[in-house]
Amino acid sequence: MLENKVALITGAAQGIGYGVSVAFANAGANVVLTDYQPSVVEVAQSLNGQASGTVIGLVMDVTKDDSIDAALAQVMTQFGRLDYVINNAGGGVLKPFAELTNEDFDKTVGLDLVGTFKCMRAEINLFLKQGFGSIVNTGALGSFYAPGGFGAYNAAKNGIMGMTQAAAVDYADHNIRVNCVAPGLTKTPLNDGAFIDTMTPTVPMKRYETVEELAKVFVFVATEATFMTGQTVVVDGGVSAGLKQEAPHA
Repeated sequence: MLENKVALITGAAQGIGYGVSVAFANAGANVVLTDYQPSVVEVAQSLNGQASGTVIGLVMDVTKDDSIDAALAQVMTQFGRLDYVINNAGGGVLKPFAELTNEDFDKTVGLDLVGTFKCMRAEINLFLKQGFGSIVNTGALGSFYAPGGFGAYNAAKNGIMGMTQAAAVDYADHNIRVNCVAPGLTKTPLNDGAFIDTMTPTVPMKRYETVEELAKVFVFVATEATFMTGQTVVVDGGVSAGLKQEAPHA
């Protein structure tokens, strides 16, 4: 259990970020949900009543340094420490590569890659002062295997994987771990419906991943995998290992 530990999750108003927040809360941690959506405050309040630790919600924009700094300062004021961070905020424009506009690319990379960079930089500086910390970034299966239409998104997520490795090496001797979890086909409010229905048959396990299953991996990597750093853990039902076709009927 994680009593007296503090976990901060970005992009936590819904989907994967919310699921990871619930998992940390169920493990007894104090949990800070952050999101650019003001609804994150109410989401956190509803979870607070169900958790043994304290759960709060903060409005934070991962693309703005001042917003990140203010959120981290508030966490330290209230809790006096920060043990785990899940950098999950992201999104992107999905189009065939040559149809991507400069704006599409800049928007996707600015949110996913640059936003994660800004968060990591601020978090690592905080961890250096307190002498410990664990970061888990949200990657993507697209870093290893992807259908078409993910050019800008995959560029950003591959960059996150590279930053994870670089920061892990830079601060491995400072009691700071930096890892990445790359989800596969996960059912969330953002990709429910036709996309899930179309992609599920391509997964060797023949089903999608639940947010609850994925959240357990994030918590494990953040808290239990104490000799792991610089790694990307793929949780994809076997997709990156290969495609499984049905055997022909005799």
